Amino acid sequence: MKKVNVLRRILPIAVLALLSTGAFGKGKIFISSYLKTDYAVITARFDVADNYRVKIFNKSGEELYASSRINGAESFQKLFDLKSLADGEYTIELTSKKEKSSEKFTIENHSLVKVNGASDDSDMLKAFFRVANDKLYVSHMNFDEAALNITIGDRFGTEIYNSSLPTESTYSGMFDLTNLPSGAYMVSLTSGNKEYSYEFNK
Repeated sequence: MKKVNVLRRILPIAVLALLSTGAFGKGKIFISSYLKTDYAVITARFDVADNYRVKIFNKSGEELYASSRINGAESFQKLFDLKSLADGEYTIELTSKKEKSSEKFTIENHSLVKVNGASDDSDMLKAFFRVANDKLYVSHMNFDEAALNITIGDRFGTEIYNSSLPTESTYSGMFDLTNLPSGAYMVSLTSGNKEYSYEFNK
């Protein structure tokens, strides 16, 4: 397949690697619209023992995007800006030395309008959480600029942190977990009448 470097303007604006229990099997990849925007979420699930890459091709087989090798996690998500893609048909591919999974999708007016395959509609697609090195990273696309609130609680339901967040179209924040004792926790992000939660261990 011909590789095209000039079209690498597809912008991954949010990334996470996390352990999850999605409703799809390993070695699968999906692309879904992100709310009613020009963004799309790419979700992949794979065997943690393998190294994978995610690639996007146009209808002619030209490679428009290739991720670095992914390892050490069972799944990941990337939020992509589709404005740089011309209208047409594309293929997203998850590949390793052992297996390959792909899904075709169509872009019209810089928006995802058709996906040939299964999709994952979990709330995980709408807010992004990641824990690394005693830091909690939270991102959310808040296009309607609804009021945002974040809470963190322990496994007993005790609330240990509660704060309102800026009502901006995008939010990205980092929270220091150094002083928390070891244990299980849940962070919840509330935006308007929607709530997104993520469980993590420290």
